[in-house]
Amino acid sequence: MIERLQRIATVLSPARSILVVLTILSIAVVILSVIENPLLGTDQWLIPGVAAALWCLVLYSLSFLFLDIPPKPDSSMGWRRRFSVRLRRSGLWVLGALFIVLSLALIALTYQLLRVFFM
Repeated sequence: MIERLQRIATVLSPARSILVVLTILSIAVVILSVIENPLLGTDQWLIPGVAAALWCLVLYSLSFLFLDIPPKPDSSMGWRRRFSVRLRRSGLWVLGALFIVLSLALIALTYQLLRVFFM
């Protein structure tokens, strides 16, 4: 599982700056919608702005957290090194499971937000 997340992170890592820019733009759209700025006459872009900001943040965190996964320990390593690698990999497994749960929750939230947006 964490190897697959690492592959996704390596694909996303060149696009980190684009994700940061999109996040900033999405948050700016949300803020302009909330304060009723004349640039955005209504709050029609509030829901897509929130969804886009959340997805950009999730993709950025994926590209940052799972980029450097330690390789599986082998028997030639010392016991301290193997323990350290196993500890880090188990922490990344827990983080990966939480990340997948977060992604599923974000899919459900995006579905509900877009359903309300198009009504």
